[in-house]
Amino acid sequence: MIVTQENLVKQIADKENINAATVKKVFKSAEDIIFNHLSSTTPSQNTIIKLLDGLCLECNYIPEREIHTYDNIVCKPRIHTKAKVTRYYNRKLNGYFDK
Repeated sequence: MIVTQENLVKQIADKENINAATVKKVFKSAEDIIFNHLSSTTPSQNTIIKLLDGLCLECNYIPEREIHTYDNIVCKPRIHTKAKVTRYYNRKLNGYFDK
């Protein structure tokens, strides 16, 4: 099952009895703010954004480096982002706390 942003927007609009266009604007604004925070990651400071209880984005800056093989390869600096789900949230999903 794939739940798209469009599906989420419709469900939130129906549940909260608000206009779907308003929900889309909130999603777009949140996406822009999150992107700005993640793209401002520096070598001295990693960025962690806690989106929901149990779900966060961790962003690390990877500096330029050289790989010496048959040729010298220069890897440009970049930002690496990964999503993490906490152990507590995983256990909650699997019914661990229902016992």
